[in-house]
Amino acid sequence: MRRQGRAIAGIPALVLVASAWLITPACAETVAERFAADPAAAQSALSLARATIDAWVLRHDPATGGTPADLPPLMHERAAVFVSAMLGDAPRCCMGVLYPTRATVAEQITEAARAAAGMDLRFPPITVEELPSLRVIVSVLEPPEPIASADGLDPACEGLAVRGAKGWGVVLPRETPRAELIESWARIRAGAAPDELVDYYRVRAFRIVARARAGD
Repeated sequence: MRRQGRAIAGIPALVLVASAWLITPACAETVAERFAADPAAAQSALSLARATIDAWVLRHDPATGGTPADLPPLMHERAAVFVSAMLGDAPRCCMGVLYPTRATVAEQITEAARAAAGMDLRFPPITVEELPSLRVIVSVLEPPEPIASADGLDPACEGLAVRGAKGWGVVLPRETPRAELIESWARIRAGAAPDELVDYYRVRAFRIVARARAGD
C-alpha cells in the first residue's frame, strides 16, 4: 500500500479492537493510544469509514451521513489513518497516509475510505454486491519512528514504512504474521530494489476491525 452510498442501517454493534496496548485513558498519550482507551470513539471511526464506503459505492456520493456534532471529541483530533477492507481472508482494498494531511481524524477517515472504495489501483472498485461481505478496518497511526533496519519487528504490533527513491511503501501492523515478509513487501510497495538503500520507519497503529454484515 504505497502512499501515500447511502449508509446502510445496521452497522454491527460488535467491534473487534486489535491492539498491542492495554491502556487506561489517564495513561494515553498519542491519538492512537487515546482511541485504544475510548471504545465510543473507536466505534465512531469504524462507522464513519463504513458509511463513507457505502455512500461511495452505492451512488459515488462523498457524503457520509455524519455531522461534526455527531462525533466524539477524539474524531476532531489530528492523526494519520489507513482504511482497508477484507473479503473473507483476502485483502480487498487499503488506502491512507503515514502523516496527517487533513485537519481532523474524521476528515482523514472519510478521505481514506473513499479512496479505498474506488481508487486503490491494485484492485477494481468495490461493488454493491460485495458490500454485505466486506469487513472494514480502520488503523489510526502513531507518528512513524526512524529505525536502523527492519530486523526484529514484531508483526503482531509493528509495521514498517520504507522510503526509497520512488516513494513510500507501507506494511501495517498485523498485515502479515510472518516477520520475514515485512521488509520485502514494503520494498515492493515502494518500488525499491532488494539492494537499494532506503530509510526505515517503525509503524504502530491502533487497529479497529468490524465483522462483515452478511448474516447479521
